[in-house]
Amino acid sequence: MKHNINISKMITFFLRLIPKTSNNPSGNNKELSCYYPLFFTLLFTVILIQYNFPSMEAFFYDLRAKYDFGIDFEDNIVLVTLDDESDAHLGEKAPYTYATHVQFLKKLFTVNSEPTVVSFLVSLHEPESEIESSAQEKFKNLVLNYKTRGGKFRFGNIMMEGFGEQWPPLALRELGHSLALLHIDSVVFSKDEVCRRAILNISGDDSIHLWTANQYREKIGLSALNVNNIQGATYSPQADATFVLFRYYTEPYTQKINTQSSNYVHNIHSKKIKRISYHQVIAGHYPEKFFANKIVVVGTQYFTKQSDLVLTPFNRTHEKMVVPSVNIHAEIIESLVQNKTIWPLPRSVTNVICFILAIFLSYINSRISPSRGVVIIIATALGIFLISIYLFSFHGIWPYITHLILTIFVVYYIWVPFRAIAEYQQRYAIEEESKLLKEVDCLKQNFISLMSHDLKTPVARIAGNAEILAKYYQSDEKQKKHLKNILDATKELNNFITGILDFIRVESQRCNLNLVPKDINTIVEEVSLNYHCEAEQQSMNIELDLSPLYPIKVDVILLKRVISNIVENAIKYSGKEKKIVIRTWDDEHWVYIKISDNGVGISQENLEHIFDKFFRIKNDAAHTIKGFGLGLYLVKYFVELHGGKIGVNSTPGVGTEFLITLKNC
Repeated sequence: MKHNINISKMITFFLRLIPKTSNNPSGNNKELSCYYPLFFTLLFTVILIQYNFPSMEAFFYDLRAKYDFGIDFEDNIVLVTLDDESDAHLGEKAPYTYATHVQFLKKLFTVNSEPTVVSFLVSLHEPESEIESSAQEKFKNLVLNYKTRGGKFRFGNIMMEGFGEQWPPLALRELGHSLALLHIDSVVFSKDEVCRRAILNISGDDSIHLWTANQYREKIGLSALNVNNIQGATYSPQADATFVLFRYYTEPYTQKINTQSSNYVHNIHSKKIKRISYHQVIAGHYPEKFFANKIVVVGTQYFTKQSDLVLTPFNRTHEKMVVPSVNIHAEIIESLVQNKTIWPLPRSVTNVICFILAIFLSYINSRISPSRGVVIIIATALGIFLISIYLFSFHGIWPYITHLILTIFVVYYIWVPFRAIAEYQQRYAIEEESKLLKEVDCLKQNFISLMSHDLKTPVARIAGNAEILAKYYQSDEKQKKHLKNILDATKELNNFITGILDFIRVESQRCNLNLVPKDINTIVEEVSLNYHCEAEQQSMNIELDLSPLYPIKVDVILLKRVISNIVENAIKYSGKEKKIVIRTWDDEHWVYIKISDNGVGISQENLEHIFDKFFRIKNDAAHTIKGFGLGLYLVKYFVELHGGKIGVNSTPGVGTEFLITLKNC
């Protein structure tokens, strides 16, 4: 049934959720754009629930009906079929003579093997001769005697195309009869002529299915069912009938009992509806007590008659229409015996869930990446389907999941592209910003590089003139002191400019190695000699412990800068009257240079950042010793550029130890 919803009211409601705009047009557009996907998601959801999509829902319904885990197989029913095989053996055509039916009932109503209930779904004719009338009377007496012994018997009024409802002959109507009509979805739901519903009663009279189920339930100690208490039962005023969705307790295919088969025992215990041909009962070819305490449904089974065949969820196409109608009668009866039917969840509840699902998934997709959003959407769809199977199988509830699944895809087709576009725009903006930053950084580096190169020339001139004045011109002690300050300042400035240039080369990744074979000990000795005077001024000794080494390929200038920086720092920060020890050795793979001192040491807090650029140790000496925090950053970079490693260990008050490891090749 289609549910009409006032779309204009709903759209007005959701528009009220959008915050009012401010006086800034650009800000308004950006703010409102965040709500566009949600607005369109809800709008399409409103439109979506106006349509039923019966074919799609029928597919989902039949899938759950085929794999219904909530109803058990109970071997309560035996089918006795009038079929081509019986026609051939008996030499008659259905519905057979009364004499034949008398023989059948005599075998069926055998003492200690009588069934509990018999539903006779065969349209018998009025007798046309005295012999037939006599046989009819015997038929009636056999049934009455069976009923006096506690058995239950009833005719089923079948529907014949062109003839309508077929009642039993007038003389047999007192035995009882009920409508045995199968309802197919030809004008409701999916209109695919599949049998999903059972008729419980018409005009207040119970159908053969409900009557049979109630008679059997009372025999086994269960209460009879009332149409008002059956789950999912709905009354249709147009048809003046009550309908219910029944459940297939097994595949609607029969297992014929063949006493001549080697698989006889297996056939008896298989989980399929038991079927035996009519002539086999007359001949007595069936196991002892085969019908005892069972429901026996007697009906026709002719695969050449389209009117005897029904579509089910197990065979939804006409090409595979191979399920006889008598099998479906058995399915309906057993579903009612177990009192397991289906209750359709109200469509209004499904519609509310659709909106909740749309808002929830919209929120989730607005917070995560599109790829993760797709995963969540697929997982949600799968979860809904599994939940629907659980509700159907274990609680007999049928949620209309087509709208839920389509709502998920609406969210997918609106939010995922929107998020992908937004992410692309954000990534594009970041890339553009990155390009701009790179250009600015390049301009900055070029400016610093040009400035540093231009500064080196005047600094060199100042240093040169100061050296000439100190060497060739007489001056007093005060002038010598000032000249020395000039030379120290120019040396410090030159070191700073050199460090800046090295830093720019490192940052721009334009630092190339000029590798030549060199004995590491020679480089260590040169550095030690260069810093000999500065060490003496601090009353410090530089001791060398050099093992014989083979030359290895290094950039001499860079490696000299590495060792010089560490030695210079040791002289600056260790304090007076300390000792610096430089030791070298090698093994098969590496050459080691250890530079240690017994100075003030470095705290663990500072040690963790000692190789960071622009980092300076925070202590009292740092305020008096000039520096820019680039030395050890460049040291580490130069060592790693050689494929080596550098590490440091330090204990406050004990000293510091640097270990440089270079490849021995």
